[in-house]
Amino acid sequence: MTDREGQKTYIPAFDAEGKQWTMQYIQEDGTKRFAKDSKKEGCFHPVGGMDALAAAPALVISEGYATAAQVAEAVGHATVAAFDSGNLEAVAKALHAKFPDKPVIIAGDDDRHLVMTHGNNPGREKAEAAAQAVGGKAIFPIFAPAENTYPRDLPAITPDSFKTHLRAEQRLADAAAGKVELAGDEAAKLKASMLSGAQIAALSTMKQHTDFNDLAHKSELGIEGVKRQIGAAISQVQRDEQQHQEQKHVEKKQQQIEQRPRRAARIG
Repeated sequence: MTDREGQKTYIPAFDAEGKQWTMQYIQEDGTKRFAKDSKKEGCFHPVGGMDALAAAPALVISEGYATAAQVAEAVGHATVAAFDSGNLEAVAKALHAKFPDKPVIIAGDDDRHLVMTHGNNPGREKAEAAAQAVGGKAIFPIFAPAENTYPRDLPAITPDSFKTHLRAEQRLADAAAGKVELAGDEAAKLKASMLSGAQIAALSTMKQHTDFNDLAHKSELGIEGVKRQIGAAISQVQRDEQQHQEQKHVEKKQQQIEQRPRRAARIG
């Protein structure tokens, strides 16, 4: 839903029983926020509606609405937006409890650039934890070469070198604004400690290629790449679930056989 000016998008958030608890507001510049003092944990937006989600062959859960909507278009059935990585596990658990027989796929974000700048990959870590919590499968977009990988011919970026770059950048900006004075060759030393233009450009490219929505719109693989990758994952979890159900059936029959009372042998 959008407002009359088309500048703000409203995404309602529901629990597994279909009750709305809050709403996400997305500004025209992409800024996101929720209604004040509202419940978000475990709430989600079903792209296509709850009835369509109940009919879906698998529960495909993404972080943001744009990604979930793109995945829904690619696979042709309802999907789920958990709103952020920190909410993936709570949503996965709630929906798994509601639909215990549906396989769960977490279509996660692969924040590789954050490994270099901050030392961790929250999108991947949270997606894998959510999948593990419900016995599901976490998948991540596979991009074309160089779209989500750092060039080998460039100096490595580490959290320390990135922090040094940010400090130098801020110091130079403060000097340009007249807030501080740089002594001697300080400006030259600050510039020398910063990342190169090529490093910053490579980091920016990686940042633009993290989720399945990026795969559809920013990668040369496009929407067909989303269809192939998500489709393959759904087919795999369906096969796994079928094998699991067949194994449970065999084990149940074996248990019934073992529990049957044995007839005493007659002595003639």
